[in-house]
Amino acid sequence: MENPAAITMGGIGMYNVMLVEDEKKIQEGLKIMIEEVIGSYRVTAEAEHGFAALELLRMQSVDLLISDIRMPQMNGIELLRHVRGLYPDLPVLIISGHEDFTYAKAAMRHNASDYILKPVDRIELSHFLLNLKARLDRERAVETPNAEAAHEDLTIRRVKELVVSCLDQDVSLPFIAEQVHLNHQYLSTLFKVKTGQNYSDYVTACRMSKARELLTHTHLKIYEIANLCGYASANHFMAVFRQHCGVKPTEYRKRPLS
Repeated sequence: MENPAAITMGGIGMYNVMLVEDEKKIQEGLKIMIEEVIGSYRVTAEAEHGFAALELLRMQSVDLLISDIRMPQMNGIELLRHVRGLYPDLPVLIISGHEDFTYAKAAMRHNASDYILKPVDRIELSHFLLNLKARLDRERAVETPNAEAAHEDLTIRRVKELVVSCLDQDVSLPFIAEQVHLNHQYLSTLFKVKTGQNYSDYVTACRMSKARELLTHTHLKIYEIANLCGYASANHFMAVFRQHCGVKPTEYRKRPLS
C-alpha cells in the first residue's frame, strides 16, 4: 500500500500529524506544543486508540504518526506493528510514561523513529521534529541544477550535510574530520580552498541561520533555541547572535515580518 507520507498535499515545510492518545489533556497539550511552539506541523487527525488510528490512516494521509503506548482496544506497539505492514516508511514517534526498557525495545524492533518519555520535554520533541522536517524537506525538494553544487567536492558537501544535521551536537573540526576519514588539518585547508570560508565561520553561520529560523517560526524560549543551535550557555548564544545579526535574539523575534 502507498505510504501516506508520499501523497500528502501541500508545499515543502508544512507537514500533517496524527496524534494517538487516549488522555484528552495530554493530547491537547501535545497539539499546542507541536503547532504553536514548534511550528511547521499541523495536527490533522486525532484518535484515542490504535483501531481508530488505522481507520483514519485509510482515509487521510499524514507525514508523521505520534502515539502513546498504553491505550484501550489496541496499544501503541500493536498499532506500530500494523502501520509498518501498511506504510513501512511512515515516521512514527512513540511517547510513553513507561521507562521500562522492554517498551522501548519493542518500539525499536518495529522501526519506531524515536521513543520519548512523558512528561514530554520541549527541547527533545523539538529536536526530533526539526530533524524530521529537514529530512522531509530534502525528500520533497525538486532536484534543480546548481552550478556551485555540481563543482563542489563531494567530501565538502558531506561535511556541510553533517554540520547542518548535527548543529546541536559536536561539530568540532576533529570530530567531523573523523566522520569523513580525513586529517582535521587537511580538512580545514580543503574546506577553505573549496568554499572560501573558514570551517568555524561556516558552523557559526549555520547556527545563526537555524537560530533566525527558530526565532521566526517557533515560540521556543531563548535558552531552548540556544540548546538546539549547539550553545550550552544562553548568554554565549545571545552574544554571538548580537555580534552576527546586529540585534538581540528577543529584538529579532519582535521585528515585523516582511
